Amino acid sequence: MRVALIQMTSVPDLDLNIKSILNGIKKAKKYKADIVLFPENCGYMGRGAEMLSNASEESHHPTLLSAKTAALKYSIYVLLGSIAVYPSKNIKKLANRSLLINDLGKVCARYDKINMFDAILSEKEKYRESDRYIAGSEIVTYENELGKIGLTICYDLRFPELYSKLSDKGCNIITIPSAFTKNTGKDHWEILLRSRAIETCSWVLAPAQIGNHYGKRETWGHSMVVDPWGKIIAEAKNNEEIIIADIDVNKSNIIKKVWGRV
Repeated sequence: MRVALIQMTSVPDLDLNIKSILNGIKKAKKYKADIVLFPENCGYMGRGAEMLSNASEESHHPTLLSAKTAALKYSIYVLLGSIAVYPSKNIKKLANRSLLINDLGKVCARYDKINMFDAILSEKEKYRESDRYIAGSEIVTYENELGKIGLTICYDLRFPELYSKLSDKGCNIITIPSAFTKNTGKDHWEILLRSRAIETCSWVLAPAQIGNHYGKRETWGHSMVVDPWGKIIAEAKNNEEIIIADIDVNKSNIIKKVWGRV
């Protein structure tokens, strides 16, 4: 299976981000990818009030509608790493939702981020995702001809118990779309991704945001494909780009047998 990971710099401009997503899907198809994956907050990345005012319910979210049309047009699976959606008209907080779209342009899996990014990195760098988002509660997997995929988002990466549950459910691919902060990314990103791959004996696909998005909000980038042995197969650097990797899903099953996990 050929995978394409899009490393991008989402900004507080919905139309510009959608254009970047559509260009990424088109590029992935040129590389003959079976699936193209985008990072967390691929549709819009801004301050709290901006996120609230630019979000929509899933059924008429412009980012999702555009991606579904492109998935059908190019006959390719698309993972929108996450977009901000209102779960219903009566709920004032958002869901940080990852959406997997099949090659017929239909949503086949949706996952709401379980672990909220509430962290104090310094006196000047504080995050309270739970102020505007509702945490999800459902562990989500999806199985098709590509493999059995487990969906997660960014800060979930620091909670290995979630990944153990995905492994127990038989996943051989785990997606970790992210907007990892620059300060933590340089020290923790690679080791956490490789750890989750080794622990679960799964392929890890981690498309990431990169660069400056607004104000002082910066992300680390370094999107990665990590194999079930923990080896980095492909890695992006410090700019917007697409990385391509051919993965053998059966390698996950082979390594699980090595460690008696099947």
